[in-house]
Amino acid sequence: MPEKLKYKNAVKKDECALITELVGRRLAHPLALIAHKLGMSANAVTIIAGLCWIGSLPLAVFAGSLYGAGLVRAGLAAWFCCGFLWNAGYLLDIADGSLARMTGTASRRGFYLDYVFHLLFKPAFLLSIGIGLYLCHGGGTWWLVIAVLSVPANWSASSSAVEHVLCEEYGKGRLTSFAATVGEKRALWLGVTDMNDPAGRKASSSARFVKAVCAEVLSYYGQFTFFSFAVLADILLWLGGMGGAPMPVTSVSFFAVAVFMIARTPFRVAREYGRIAKSDGR
Repeated sequence: MPEKLKYKNAVKKDECALITELVGRRLAHPLALIAHKLGMSANAVTIIAGLCWIGSLPLAVFAGSLYGAGLVRAGLAAWFCCGFLWNAGYLLDIADGSLARMTGTASRRGFYLDYVFHLLFKPAFLLSIGIGLYLCHGGGTWWLVIAVLSVPANWSASSSAVEHVLCEEYGKGRLTSFAATVGEKRALWLGVTDMNDPAGRKASSSARFVKAVCAEVLSYYGQFTFFSFAVLADILLWLGGMGGAPMPVTSVSFFAVAVFMIARTPFRVAREYGRIAKSDGR
């Protein structure tokens, strides 16, 4: 294998996602090598990853409609395909960056394209699951209410707002009012959310490790695998003749994650407001 294609050159030095650092990037590296062998660009991999994510959204709704119509076997098969697309998109989303770093083709336009798909998919992920479960259960207003409220919660509005403020200040040449040194500027941005802490720091102690994994599962990075295991558990329960209630594991998982994220949103907004407000004191 050429030196540039080795795993060490695929690693993202400032990786903040612990699950990606420990597992995801290692699984994605072979995909990056396959893409390189096929002559694909990193941006092409990004587009395929994004299409996997976007394609899972109507499929989750379709899976719920099949299940709710009594076509349980077909519904479960569709839910399984959702899980596949969630994780395929996640791994390819890692592989595109790995490929770009290994081939020296990293660019701002590639970074932009990557985030476009994040912003399209991220707020709709839990929403699609919620609507699918609404159909699985044959209705139920609360499923729709929680699904709709999960959109701004999973959007991470507070961090997006802080990043918007920082970018606008930078674009207008006023970023110097935020901090005196480069280190302070970086600290302010990293303060947007604990999710941006380096993965190495998160793994520096058992307490930080457990906290980081829980945060990633509840917040975004680990949601794909978490809900994939939930769907798989429901399939196994059904195959074992224990699937009484519709999608019990996925339903409980969705309710717990969505309610947690909805409940934390005002506290998170208040916390980030306090952090950004400190910059006005300089």
